[in-house]
Amino acid sequence: MIDIPDFVYPKDPNGNALCPRCKKLVAQCDCPSFELGKLKPQPIKPYIRLDRTGRNGKIVTIIDNLPHNEVYLKNLAKTLKVKTGCGGTYYLTENDGTLELQGNHKEILKEFFSKLII
Repeated sequence: MIDIPDFVYPKDPNGNALCPRCKKLVAQCDCPSFELGKLKPQPIKPYIRLDRTGRNGKIVTIIDNLPHNEVYLKNLAKTLKVKTGCGGTYYLTENDGTLELQGNHKEILKEFFSKLII
């Protein structure tokens, strides 16, 4: 058996494997993985606000700070439109994605995203 030094695959005093980058237990490691099957999902922290500017006084619920991924936004928009029973759209900005839903659905969306984000 080959003796691999601890600086390559470090271990804690109990013999548990540590991440070579952050030196945390492997189960608690937050480092991004290079293997496609083991990519850790990035937590999303959406910003929900109401807007009525330029809409003749009609209220629109805007959800900002979503991932910059068109497929994800399309599926999320469809799910939220069905859940709230309203119309809406999505679009990509420079850094992130944005959803617009017609009407005031702030409380429903807060509950939806609180269950989604763990």
